Amino acid sequence: MLRAAIVLLCLCIGSAAHAGKRVALVIGNSAYQHAGELANTRNDAVDMAAALRTHGFQVLDGIDLDKAALERRIRDFAAALVGADVGVFFYAGHGLQISGTNYLVPIDAQLRTASALDFEMVRLDLVQRTMEREAPTNILFLDACRDNPLAPNLARAMGTRSADIGRGLAPAESGVGTLISFSPSPATWRSMGPRETPRLRARLSDTCARRATI
Repeated sequence: MLRAAIVLLCLCIGSAAHAGKRVALVIGNSAYQHAGELANTRNDAVDMAAALRTHGFQVLDGIDLDKAALERRIRDFAAALVGADVGVFFYAGHGLQISGTNYLVPIDAQLRTASALDFEMVRLDLVQRTMEREAPTNILFLDACRDNPLAPNLARAMGTRSADIGRGLAPAESGVGTLISFSPSPATWRSMGPRETPRLRARLSDTCARRATI
């Protein structure tokens, strides 16, 4: 079950951080207004939030967030992280990279103009910088559906710059004490289908193994 994989992550963090204040932001975007609904992102976010609470995390969660709501939740997360020992960010939904910059896709995004990158999307590095500024130990887990039906809209809007749109999320550099776990690997893609417990469990096991070496 997905819950077993999530508990593995929680136990890994617990042993590394020796308890202390733990804060998590869990986002599951499913009901996209202009891209169709994703099947399991909502369920995965609910499972993750429940397991993290069981293991002592203060959890801020959000389901089906538009741009304004997602930005508000990130601001709430930043405030909650002050004085934290561990920060966790879990995102399930659409993701996109442009010229090596990763973006999270709110449910109201349309991507019909090049300026939509600034006004309709949320940069992943905003979340990462927020976490690294406040907490010494951070894990970002990105379970992003990257077969994005909005990408053709953006490609048409960008014209000759459409080659900058990558398939899958780009590898991201992490600071000291930070792990970024992609599912699947960066620069690959998949459609969001049934829950894939072995894949998630393997990814979380790898995260824990790498965390133990820090």
